Amino acid sequence: MKRKGVKLQQRHAKPEPAKGGDTHSLLPMEIQIGDRFTDEGFEWQVLTHPAALHGGKSLRARVQRAGLPETERDMTWPAHVRVEIRRGTDK
Repeated sequence: MKRKGVKLQQRHAKPEPAKGGDTHSLLPMEIQIGDRFTDEGFEWQVLTHPAALHGGKSLRARVQRAGLPETERDMTWPAHVRVEIRRGTDK
């Protein structure tokens, strides 16, 4: 059964940059090594590709605070929640 007004092309479209030029709103499965995001007031950098957990309902990646290897930890996201990611050159 098709829903009225739903365009399938929109679901598969590439994410558009948000305000700020190099910021993207992505699903966790689209996160790449080197991406940065802000959580708990700190900037974190992604160290590994996201791995699926719980039948693909959650994704986990290894992250660290930028430039501080002693802060390395696992970060888990629900698969359906978008994450604000910054890509591009380091500040």
